[in-house]
Amino acid sequence: MSSKASHLLKEERCNKTVVIGVPHHAPVGVDRLPCNRWADENTGYLGRYLAQKLNCHSIIACNYTIDANKDMNNDYARQLLQWLPRLLIEIHGHKRKRTNNDVEITCGCTEYNQYSIILAEKLLEKCKNDNELHRLRICGDFARIYFKGKTARTIHGQGWLGFLIELPPELRFNAGQIGGEPPRTGYQFCKYLIESLNKMELI
Repeated sequence: MSSKASHLLKEERCNKTVVIGVPHHAPVGVDRLPCNRWADENTGYLGRYLAQKLNCHSIIACNYTIDANKDMNNDYARQLLQWLPRLLIEIHGHKRKRTNNDVEITCGCTEYNQYSIILAEKLLEKCKNDNELHRLRICGDFARIYFKGKTARTIHGQGWLGFLIELPPELRFNAGQIGGEPPRTGYQFCKYLIESLNKMELI
């Protein structure tokens, strides 16, 4: 996953109702993708970890030549349509330049706003007792987030419930890091995400 080459990493596991998607992964230190958009550095590691823990399908576009979640006519999106999950969780990353929130969660439209609000609330409840994550500002209200996911075609309108989750740099890599995996706090956040989805009876 640390390679700078472009490839699509697909893994199938027993749980076919949930898919973890990562459309914009690149290694730490690669801040732009060949498709000329910002890279979501190190998101692939966290997506793969979630899929392993949930024993579910996953698809990760690594240093990709297309913006994989913006239309349904590419190999990333076509694979999702072939799998037809009940729940899609897409992991993204932001650079803190456009939002005051640390973590933003969206279903891509106001119609399913209650799901993203509840998931954010449950994550806040989990993180508040964690010595390292208790200060995270987590928001799932469509009206109060910057990264709304409105142009993410894979998230809504495809027959499944989709969550687009934007993670801050500190959950994906350490300051000054080049290459390597996310910090422990990134994986801990993923554990809380799984527990929160379980409480919502979505997985």
